[in-house]
Amino acid sequence: MTVHPAGRVTSLLEGPGGLLEFTTTGSGLPATVFAHGIAGSIATTRPFGSGVKGSRTFLHFRGYGASTAPEGPRTYAALEDDLRAVADHVGATQALGVSMGAGALCTLLAHTPLRFDRLVFALPAVLDRPRTDGALDRLELSEAVPLRDRAVLGAVTAPALVIAQEQDPDHPVWVAEQLAASLPHARLEVLPPGGIMERHRGVLRDLIGGFLSGEPLSTPRNPTAPTHPGLEGNNV
Repeated sequence: MTVHPAGRVTSLLEGPGGLLEFTTTGSGLPATVFAHGIAGSIATTRPFGSGVKGSRTFLHFRGYGASTAPEGPRTYAALEDDLRAVADHVGATQALGVSMGAGALCTLLAHTPLRFDRLVFALPAVLDRPRTDGALDRLELSEAVPLRDRAVLGAVTAPALVIAQEQDPDHPVWVAEQLAASLPHARLEVLPPGGIMERHRGVLRDLIGGFLSGEPLSTPRNPTAPTHPGLEGNNV
């Protein structure tokens, strides 16, 4: 265990596939676990929790940071195991997943839909059908999708916040729309283009911080995913 300034503690947990590195800052409840994306890390994910109260735990999936490298290709099942191990270890009551981390969170919820009290999905990239636009080739996941059928998310009772950004080809808005439509108590927020952290950090801090600190959904709804011309073959 390593103690950093400002009460930040980095630890190694014996997970299902080896050691998992995680960092916890803050204390008390709510306890939120944060899962990074394919090119992300603990450091790049920490800004998502800057406005969140309680304890905040950021993990490195296997193959990232000091976590043990996977023996074979990454799978969503393995990512789920990593996320669950850290979440259970720290007693997380909430979860936030970014891109690949959002997919891992979906896989976990498919098996245990009542695991968390609040959920945030930032920039989801894929759900239950492979993308055909080639944007996800670099993910190096042996499983193309985190879910077999997104309808299983209908069993999730926790309030959820889904965040997308316009003009982001790696994380299309229509994927976020379909995810929000699959969750019974979801709110969809679509930010303008320009970089979710580069141009919208303050908005993101207030949005996520307020939601994960207990604010009610401003417009509780289960939106219907709109039809996007030319995307029928790419539906996720």
